[in-house]
Amino acid sequence: MTRIVRPHGRAQGKPAPQHPLEPQSRFVPSAARLAVVAALLAPLAHAQDGDGSVPEVTVTAQHKVENLQKTPIALSVFGEQQLEDQKIESVRDLAGRVPNLNMPRSSISYSTQTYSLRGIGESDPIQEAAVAVYADDLYIPRAISSMLDFNDVEQVEVLRGPQGTLYGRNSSAGAIRVITRDPDENTRGFVQVSGGNFDALNVRALISGPIKDDVLFGSLSLIHLSRDGTSWNPTRDQYVNNIDVTAVRGKLRAKPAAGWDVQLTVNGLADRSDTTSYTPQQQPPGQYDPWVTYSSLDPKNHLNQGSGVLRALYAIDDHLQFKSVTAYSAFDQPVDYDNSGQAAQIQQNLIKYKQHYFTQEFQLNGSYDRYDFTAGLYYYHENFEANRNNNTYVAASKKTSRLGEYSTTVTDSIALYGQGDYRITDALRTTAGIRFTREQKDFDYTHYLLNPAQQIIGRDFAAQDSEAWSSITPKLGVDYQWNPTTNQYAYVARGFKAGGYDNRAPTYLAATTPFSPETVTTYETGLKSELFDRKLRLNTALFYNSYDDLQATALDPATGANQRFNAAKAHTWGVEVESAATVARGLSLQFNLAYLKAVYDDFANAGGPGTNAAGKDLTFSPHWSASAAVSYVVPVELPGVLRFNADIQYQTSSYANAMNTQPYLIPAQKFINGNISYLSADSRWLTRLSVSNLLNDAYAQSSAYVPSSTAYYSNYNAPRTWLLSEQYNF
Repeated sequence: MTRIVRPHGRAQGKPAPQHPLEPQSRFVPSAARLAVVAALLAPLAHAQDGDGSVPEVTVTAQHKVENLQKTPIALSVFGEQQLEDQKIESVRDLAGRVPNLNMPRSSISYSTQTYSLRGIGESDPIQEAAVAVYADDLYIPRAISSMLDFNDVEQVEVLRGPQGTLYGRNSSAGAIRVITRDPDENTRGFVQVSGGNFDALNVRALISGPIKDDVLFGSLSLIHLSRDGTSWNPTRDQYVNNIDVTAVRGKLRAKPAAGWDVQLTVNGLADRSDTTSYTPQQQPPGQYDPWVTYSSLDPKNHLNQGSGVLRALYAIDDHLQFKSVTAYSAFDQPVDYDNSGQAAQIQQNLIKYKQHYFTQEFQLNGSYDRYDFTAGLYYYHENFEANRNNNTYVAASKKTSRLGEYSTTVTDSIALYGQGDYRITDALRTTAGIRFTREQKDFDYTHYLLNPAQQIIGRDFAAQDSEAWSSITPKLGVDYQWNPTTNQYAYVARGFKAGGYDNRAPTYLAATTPFSPETVTTYETGLKSELFDRKLRLNTALFYNSYDDLQATALDPATGANQRFNAAKAHTWGVEVESAATVARGLSLQFNLAYLKAVYDDFANAGGPGTNAAGKDLTFSPHWSASAAVSYVVPVELPGVLRFNADIQYQTSSYANAMNTQPYLIPAQKFINGNISYLSADSRWLTRLSVSNLLNDAYAQSSAYVPSSTAYYSNYNAPRTWLLSEQYNF
């Protein structure tokens, strides 16, 4: 066995697996694994019959406050207690915990997160997403800056299925809403300091309360996360994949007159974490270590991001409320990363992203005896720049191709929408809605030739183009309350993902050929129930999606080059089960299970000339996924509360390419996490020890290769990490 000796006395090594993308056990024997799992589940053996029902959950997913069990869509909700119990501290921590939500646990940078729901998503982080992400009332249009760390989060809602009526553009697969607490008349706050392995040091703090009684309120939130790198780079003689993030949020809320509620939210973020260093297949003979990279490139990342949101609510009367949301956000990010992970320059990307956008939404919400409605007007303006220097080694010519791809995309979108519910009887309700969207994109693109110093030595071609599209997304549904604890719903809805241009166009024709919006038609029915005197909540959903004009990158026979266009048709269907149970006093369980069949109906030239991915699985679409969580208040005589929490996530294998070829295999994977906490009797002090990836497993989160050099590479999840935190509440 070959061993890699690292600085600080850490050692790592293992025999080469049959395939470099198969799971790595990291020296935890199977007997020990079983013992760990048994220890996690041990509290169940001591459970005794008790009383208590599952907590009632209210949501605002449809722009109104309603009970989760009576909301006629598939919806996963994480409240404050659940976020704390499962130590969900970022949107990335939702990975594996929502049925049919696929989220790689690493991406090109810490602040980048891609999403796929029910088989449909967007793996290219600079393209617009198919899953809409919202931080309070701020829409985040691209994955490149969509990773959110949580502090003072009140609730997270994941809406599965197209949300084209109420949420509009780029919500064809669903939407994720992160809702933080607003300041009010209650003074509250906390300071939390955490330390752990890899020299982790995290700080979270909050202060919130009244500034002027009954009129003015404010809050200030701070997050600082730091951790040394978790991968070793012998070429650079340093650890890489470190974390260094600071985020602040301030809220100022005023109630200047009867009926008015106005709030200004300002966010700022600085991310100095490394870009992700990929693991190459080509490693010294006799070993394969998933947490080793050989890249010679400095993993530079320098993200600065800020936003401001002005929300105004006015209660016109007891039935009508007016809402206005004005938002502006911008970021600037130079980011360098190496795809291959090799010391030689195989494929390196030196990029500068820059974005600013403005949104304005006016909304009217009404609630009456038999019907309620939401109607609104929405405007979106974005300027997005992507300047990429691409250095790719071509084995056939033994030369490096150096190209500059500089683009600016300006988007203007306006939408008019409305959705209403009408209660025909006390048990039967219908839903109808429609949204009209008109969108225009102006594209400016230049393709440069570069020298080894990354200086421009010539212009290959330049292109400018403009295109406009219109989209109509209706919804029609019905739900029936069979009894006080059982509700069934069914609907048909349409969603779309915006059209656009190829930011990496290889030819003039590709740069001036826009791709059209991607559309989906969804048929879904679900049953929401509470059983055994409300001790068990059991929600199920059955869905079928038909996708047209699926946006993808493939060979265009007209140009002979790979480019992005409407390349495919697909359908997906599946079943989702979510459950929560109160087993005994102080003991609660959660269990989710999902099955997904996501198949291309047609995808010509997906793997090269003359190929077709018809019948192949969509990318990042595991057939089965499941998760379970236990929370147990340990019955010991203490002047406080001792709580034990554990959870496990599992998913079957999937592929990162449309042809489902072996180099792109994403193996089946499981993750086990646990924590134990103690809350003092006066609720002032909270001490917690938490462990993520308890069994230290390593799984490829994405896999690919550089065709010009046949360099295979993957990126992996983080190894086992632990944190000991102390929090003081006031």
